[in-house]
Amino acid sequence: MSSIEWSYDASTSRSLRIASHLLVAGVGGAGLLVLGVIVAGVAANPAVLRTRTVLLFLLLLVVGGPMSLAYLWPMLTDPDQRPSPSEFAGAEGSPFSVRSVAAAAVSGAVAILALVAVGVPGGVIYLLVVGCVLSPILVSLATTHGRVEDGTVTINGTTVPETRLSAVRSVRIGRLVVVSLSYLRRSGFFLPRLAVIPEPEADAVMAALRDGVETDCDAESPDRAVQAVVIGSGVLFVAVAGLAYASIDDPSVRLYVAAVIGGLGVFVCLLGVRGV
Repeated sequence: MSSIEWSYDASTSRSLRIASHLLVAGVGGAGLLVLGVIVAGVAANPAVLRTRTVLLFLLLLVVGGPMSLAYLWPMLTDPDQRPSPSEFAGAEGSPFSVRSVAAAAVSGAVAILALVAVGVPGGVIYLLVVGCVLSPILVSLATTHGRVEDGTVTINGTTVPETRLSAVRSVRIGRLVVVSLSYLRRSGFFLPRLAVIPEPEADAVMAALRDGVETDCDAESPDRAVQAVVIGSGVLFVAVAGLAYASIDDPSVRLYVAAVIGGLGVFVCLLGVRGV
């Protein structure tokens, strides 16, 4: 069987390029507005520059650590150490450049100002900014580099034999096909479950994956003793989480500790149930 390769990332998709810049738009836009407010405040009341807090801040800016002017000055004055503009232009295939980052930050600031001007509540604007901060998760989930070759499927660096596939489901969204992969028991837990395939390669990739599902492959039965030990360990973690929640007085601390330990326990229990 001939090799079939595909790639869907920010270098090949305009939608992902835009989504990649949402973080810059949210954080950079808010930062520009804060900077603008500070500059406007200083311009309206120059005497604020002589206050003790501002003078201390300026002193730290000059001599206050690894980001201070005194620390960076030797690097900035040495041509061999000074960063060149080309280093900020983005590597080959990178969705970021100086121009795109600047445009995203300015667009974010304008969008926030527009939302404030039309009376959108501050809580909604805050949630939108948080959504922009979390956008890299969406970009990461959608980014797919895959190859089907010699009875194996490789997605984002993880290779799995096609014979371990138990089901392949797909949904077509415009010119993309979103594929959900299911595996036989004991195939492993950290396997690629989702892939996004552009339309030109989608039909050939789907046919190859479904051929793998049709191949008979007997899954090994899980070791019941190992399952019992793993599930018992998970239950123990959950029990410790319950004890921690009951014994810690501070509500926020006990919730955090219980969530972390209990979440780990649930995860371990799932591993045991799946027989991994």
